[in-house]
Amino acid sequence: MSKKKEVTIEDKLKEALISKEQQFYTLPNSWKWVKIGILGDYKKGPFGSSLTKSMFVPKSTSSIKVYEQKNAIKKDWKLGEYYITKEYYETSMKGFKVKSGDIIVSCAGTIGETYILPEEIEEGIINQALMKITLNSLTTKEYYIKYFDFMLKKISNSFSKGTAIKNIPPFKVFKELQFPLPPLEEQERIVKKLDSMLGRINEAKELIAQAKETFENRRASILNLAFSGELTRKWRESNSIESSKILLENLNKEKIRLWEDECEKALEEGKKKPLKPKLLSVEEMAIPKEEQPYEIPDNWEWVKLEGIIEYTTNLDIQKKLDKNETINYVDIESINNKLFKINTIKEKKVSELSTRARRVLKKGYMMYSLVRPYLNNFALIEEEKENFIGSTGFAVFKSKVSPIKYIFYYMQTNYIKEYYQSFLKGFNSPSITIENFNSTSVPLPPLEEQKEIVRILDNVLKKEDKINEILEMEEMIELLEKSILDKAFRGELGTENIEDIPSLEVLKKVLEVE
Repeated sequence: MSKKKEVTIEDKLKEALISKEQQFYTLPNSWKWVKIGILGDYKKGPFGSSLTKSMFVPKSTSSIKVYEQKNAIKKDWKLGEYYITKEYYETSMKGFKVKSGDIIVSCAGTIGETYILPEEIEEGIINQALMKITLNSLTTKEYYIKYFDFMLKKISNSFSKGTAIKNIPPFKVFKELQFPLPPLEEQERIVKKLDSMLGRINEAKELIAQAKETFENRRASILNLAFSGELTRKWRESNSIESSKILLENLNKEKIRLWEDECEKALEEGKKKPLKPKLLSVEEMAIPKEEQPYEIPDNWEWVKLEGIIEYTTNLDIQKKLDKNETINYVDIESINNKLFKINTIKEKKVSELSTRARRVLKKGYMMYSLVRPYLNNFALIEEEKENFIGSTGFAVFKSKVSPIKYIFYYMQTNYIKEYYQSFLKGFNSPSITIENFNSTSVPLPPLEEQKEIVRILDNVLKKEDKINEILEMEEMIELLEKSILDKAFRGELGTENIEDIPSLEVLKKVLEVE
């Protein structure tokens, strides 16, 4: 029987190091590019069916704690109420045990949040949404975490799966990721310098966050006043206007007019006359008092959204257009959800798009994402384009009784956010249905008051709206932070010391022991 080939230190180094042609950039001589997997032991939480809520028990002297994502996200080991029996731990869960000094990482949803477990933790295991990392002597926990966070921000979009829920890359991919390894002494100096430099940046971030919160609260307050009737109370007192019931009556008149036009066209073309449209009374269109979300002025009416809007048409581009024809395409990523605008229009060939590319986009319409509505991916369509198409993830519509901006502003209210939250379905892409959207309650003032509300909001929010400045400042801070971190992990912060033991020597010693 032949002997198993002995693995030499050279073999181990070859496996641990990143080849020169694959390296991102050149590092200082005392540093080395290594695969992140060589820096410790990695363990993801148990498979879903092996740890479910049915297995949890009350906390007791013999129970074992189950650590969750929120422990990593909030940096607090005490959070959480899930426990398993000592018996189940011993038979099935021992491999997922964590100890003080381990790093736990959130792996789904909010990815990459890290937490070094302190000395006094309860005995416990990680759940499905966590990964634990037990580092060896090649790197300090503090340096590792700083690069881990920096790296993950750069790669999460390209390596993560899914759209709503992002995930840490699979181990096969993750363990091959590149890690710039300085000497241990320099790692400590880098961390110290970064803490000093980034401390001021974090202070600036906190100020920006406070400014955003103040702006958002003030904006929410103004919108609340607008759609409760308070913003135009004095205007109503000095303007004699009819009830919004007139708008609803006019809807029926318009339906009859359109029907008559269709009948006349059918007669000219020798076709069968279309059926007369079903007309609802004003009382049927209005929402009953007991179902109304909140009090509004007497001459306003609560109505369902579906009764006052008209949806765009759909176009099956795969069947109707040549595969090489260019489409001006808008998907969820195209929307700036801070400014409620279409940020980018993607030029794609028909062959590059899926069957979800169907909604015809027209100037004067509004598009609202039914997928993850809490992200506020909606915008007004302010231009005309040839082959202008949106994803079926959007409801695309125009208003039949209101300026479209009236509905646009209403969709920004906290009431809408909370209302849709109760309907969300799905895990990867939590969404509301078109039926949920149609059932949205809308406070409908008379047309002249709607115009006045839009006019006031345009003026007030334009003066209040500092969000552009805040976002620009936030972007500058993020660029500065990225620049500092980039220099740190290139060895360009002036932290080198020729007396440090090169990281390659430390790596050899670690590999020799294995």
